[in-house]
Amino acid sequence: MIHKIHKIALVTDDVEGTVKFYTETLGLEVIERFPVEDDEDYVFLKAGDMILELMPKKSMEAEEGFHHISFRVDSVDASTQNLKDKGAPIEKEPFDAGAGGIRLAFFKGPNDMLLQLFERDVAEGK
Repeated sequence: MIHKIHKIALVTDDVEGTVKFYTETLGLEVIERFPVEDDEDYVFLKAGDMILELMPKKSMEAEEGFHHISFRVDSVDASTQNLKDKGAPIEKEPFDAGAGGIRLAFFKGPNDMLLQLFERDVAEGK
């Protein structure tokens, strides 16, 4: 069961400049940073009850701009199976994503749009 759109992810070649724009210009708040290679971070900003994720371009095989929409679900595994049963193309099977009880899967929507299922164990994370 999908509860809400959890986050929208953008790829950028200037994470800190993009953070500055969204925090200073739009008033969003940085709520989390995950370091990746070359001293750049994945940065998560609070936008109301949603999250905007900024992903460094050099850590991705993607162009700048929109990357994916994430949907928060009760169970990534059950939701992935439901999508398979309905014929949705699964891009990446369910997997654990580091600390904090996060479990993810990716699938394709209309127009080849990348979509994500997101589950976080409340006992381990937020």
